[in-house]
Amino acid sequence: MDGRDNRESEPLVRVRNLRKLFDQSQGIVDTILGREPQPVRAVDGVSFDIEQGDVVGIAGESGCGKTTIGKLLVGLHAPTEGEITFDGTDITEMSNETEREFRKRVQMIFQDPFESLNPRMTVYDTVAEPLKINGIEPEYEARRERVRTVLEDVGLAPADVYLDAFPTELSGGERQRVAIARALVVDPDFVVCDEPVSMLDVSIRAGVLNLMQDLKEEYGLTYLFISHDLSLIRYMCERVGVMYLGNMVEQGPTDDVVNDPKHPYTEALFDAVPDVEMREQRRRANATGEVPSPRNPPDGCRYHPRCANIIPDDDWAGSQDAFRRAYQFKLRIEREEIGEETIDPSEADSERELLEAGLTLDVPEEYQNETERQTSGTRVSLDSLDMDRTARSTLEDAASALQSGDRERALSLLDDELQTVCAEETPAPRPVENRDVACHLYDESPAAGTTAGVGTAATDD
Repeated sequence: MDGRDNRESEPLVRVRNLRKLFDQSQGIVDTILGREPQPVRAVDGVSFDIEQGDVVGIAGESGCGKTTIGKLLVGLHAPTEGEITFDGTDITEMSNETEREFRKRVQMIFQDPFESLNPRMTVYDTVAEPLKINGIEPEYEARRERVRTVLEDVGLAPADVYLDAFPTELSGGERQRVAIARALVVDPDFVVCDEPVSMLDVSIRAGVLNLMQDLKEEYGLTYLFISHDLSLIRYMCERVGVMYLGNMVEQGPTDDVVNDPKHPYTEALFDAVPDVEMREQRRRANATGEVPSPRNPPDGCRYHPRCANIIPDDDWAGSQDAFRRAYQFKLRIEREEIGEETIDPSEADSERELLEAGLTLDVPEEYQNETERQTSGTRVSLDSLDMDRTARSTLEDAASALQSGDRERALSLLDDELQTVCAEETPAPRPVENRDVACHLYDESPAAGTTAGVGTAATDD
């Protein structure tokens, strides 16, 4: 860690308990069925700081809420709850004059240059538009000279060749450079880059990213990069926050988060990235199931239904692997993925077959039980699992109830036996070495090092 985390100055961007919910109104179907509306919880309780001059990233799968955060920070969305301050000013309560100044100092580069540029506007008109809107360089010649300078700064030289061109006459890389010029023409302090090279050919991505690094120094910029491309985050960003289903699960220095992830989701996220050098030796993600709906996220830690490290209750007598499998059996019953129709009831010992099918994990072969590997992941031997007689009996009783069609009794039996803090309490970010990690694995861990937010420590005053 460097000394930035101990600075007493106000961060450039300060986010506290940020929430953004979409579709909060009650639809016709909800009204007819008497159901409460289920809004999309795009961002749900996120806090972090970004210091002046930092290059930070937000990483995560599609739909995790990272783009929504970017739009909240530049004022394109209004938060449902929480606080966003820019250079000490709450951006949700700005006067007209303050907002005009904010629009000059904060800009965004969007993902798709084919969509973000108006095809009916020339390059000059596109880049000059922010100057006109913000009343900068009112004289035409001065404005045109400013546009020419910025175009050459972003690598579109000689600028006169491009000024009167339309987007359809440009390549993808040239269009994105125009988009970058449009963001920089007002000389901003903070730029949010939402997947800035994802729509470009691989051959030109490095050139655009190197350009953005050079522009940071030339224009004195602070960057926030939003991307699912972990290689981009590692190449560009000093610090990173990892998001999952609207929550920030880990924040800290990029190299440390990449090389030694502390949150199970972060570990799975980086394990899932192909590594040509490691080839057959690389680890693969030990996660099961699909990402839940943001309309109905799980209680407690949102990652716990997929987590390889789900924590058993103190009363559980057996291995963590056996608990994870038993808990997955319960989840499958809740989701109605398994039931009396799963196994042919005429088969001998069909209840046992139902239970052993329900205890399997949909994970890469390296994490499978020996029986799973022998049966291509369709069965796991109950006898091979480390659990006490009481737990085994409960699972067998639940399978019997399920086989007879009594799903509610099966769930009742399992609810009593399978308790976990991961499903009961939402983990708060905790200092672990030089980062913040929102995971119950560290509930009892002593703090080591300093707390680290995305930019610096994200702590309430």
